[in-house]
Amino acid sequence: MSAQGSGATGGTSPVVLVTGGCSGIGLAVVEDFAAHGYRVVVLDQEEPGRPLPAGATAVRGDVCSVRDNERAVAAALDRFGRLDVFVGNAGIHDAGTRLRDLPAEKLAEVARKVLDVDVVGYMLGARAAADALERTGGCMVFTLSDASFLVSGNGAGLAYAAAKHAALGLVRHLAADLAPGIRVNAVAPGGVVTGLRAVAGPGPAIRPVFADPEPIVRTIREFNPLGVVMEPSQLAPLYRFLASPQAAGMTGEVLRPDGGLSVR
Repeated sequence: MSAQGSGATGGTSPVVLVTGGCSGIGLAVVEDFAAHGYRVVVLDQEEPGRPLPAGATAVRGDVCSVRDNERAVAAALDRFGRLDVFVGNAGIHDAGTRLRDLPAEKLAEVARKVLDVDVVGYMLGARAAADALERTGGCMVFTLSDASFLVSGNGAGLAYAAAKHAALGLVRHLAADLAPGIRVNAVAPGGVVTGLRAVAGPGPAIRPVFADPEPIVRTIREFNPLGVVMEPSQLAPLYRFLASPQAAGMTGEVLRPDGGLSVR
């Protein structure tokens, strides 16, 4: 899974663009790719939770913006001359909102925000990156969730479950649409404590999902068959695997490091 085997030619280190790469799973993915010789570009609205790897290019922007996605791809091409991997990772939660938890108007605002970031943001990133990836025979890897498959017991509310189910459909559609030039796969974690934030109400207000992680960790251990809580650093190599020649025969597939939730 070294950079030399990722599709780059002539010994050139490949280039990866990661959205939401300044915290949580995204930052772990950035650090893992960089540690294995990839050149990295990050698109995020936030400052990184810890310094990005040396040489990484940070683009401040919103994944819901056509222009910001295009600027991130342009930054990769301007600085490195190519793009080999697009990782769509930026996401937001709905704090477990159920159908009758909010007045209809507030529910609509929460749903639009979650769907915009978690679905439309993925579409726009894919659209911006597709031409550059086709030129290098590159690939896309998206972050899904156990909520792409499950609708209860995992803390996902109505909007988040809908968005992650939609993102699964997006991955499969893109895999069919972009073959054979671009492979499209995903990782669907479950039971990972990260910096994920949630829409707390109308407008831009957001709050951490794991502000008090201890009870959540206990719940995760009790809920999944393996009794494990995974760290973002344990997930990151899966993204690199999906970008590697070892996964050359895979598209439209989802890796599910969720502690065995799929067999409950």
